[in-house]
Amino acid sequence: MDEAFVGDLVHVIQIFGFGGGILLLFCVIAESFLRWREGERPFSREMIHNYLFFPLGPLMEGIFANALLIAGLTAAWHLTPLRVPVSWWTLPLYFLAGELAFYLFHRAGHEMRIFWADHSIHHSAEHYDFTVNLRHTPFATVYRLITWTPLALLGFHPVALVIMAINIPAFQTFCHTRRIGRLAPWFEWLFVTPCNHAVHHACNRLYIDRNYGGLLMLWDHVFGTYQRLENSEPPVFGITRQPRSANPVRVLAHEFRYLARDVAAAPTLRAKMHVLAGPPGKTFQAPARPDPLVLDRGSDAI
Repeated sequence: MDEAFVGDLVHVIQIFGFGGGILLLFCVIAESFLRWREGERPFSREMIHNYLFFPLGPLMEGIFANALLIAGLTAAWHLTPLRVPVSWWTLPLYFLAGELAFYLFHRAGHEMRIFWADHSIHHSAEHYDFTVNLRHTPFATVYRLITWTPLALLGFHPVALVIMAINIPAFQTFCHTRRIGRLAPWFEWLFVTPCNHAVHHACNRLYIDRNYGGLLMLWDHVFGTYQRLENSEPPVFGITRQPRSANPVRVLAHEFRYLARDVAAAPTLRAKMHVLAGPPGKTFQAPARPDPLVLDRGSDAI
């Protein structure tokens, strides 16, 4: 029953994913049209560079990386006798597990420096619009595998888990924008919205490391990481150690350069491990030296 149902679920999600791709294309085209209607240039320099990240998403992640992720989780799943059946009755449980998986992966991407070096690529955009959806990162599969393996060991079917954890948060396509204002209070409390996700992308001290949810803010409320957008604190987008260049190659390498420098300079093995696994902005940092490519705006956490 499980395998047949999973096959049907995959088919439904494939249709959902295809529709989501069309909606994303519509959103990024609409962004340029609206900019033109407002008297701005249809394509800013940052928007053009965001388009260059496109191969990291639908191509590398959608075709290759997710297949490797499912293979790794399946290997872990076969190590345990536990099984959570996949049926219509258990889909709500899989939905909550998928939301938890996304939350854990997303939080790890912010709170462990080695993962932040990768995830900061998505956050380094200084203009918050639909094209930020295109800023996929190359190594997200690594920390997805690490954070989702415990759920596979608890018996959650790898394919169903990945489908829930990756596709349901695709709703965030509509959240990377400032064109939609604050929604009803109950909706803002429960769901990821443009305002809630603007908090997540902001580098204000009040907003750093908040609002990790995929579709719901449920796990943020459970673990105390929810923060509403305050009228008195407009969000400042980008990262606290912002690259000066929007060139995708420099953006991809930006935080990895600092990470490699600090690991090499750390005086002990313990300090080196803390650089890799510690929170961004709170690990050993080599003495600062002038760097023409970087504008230092404080710590390197977000």
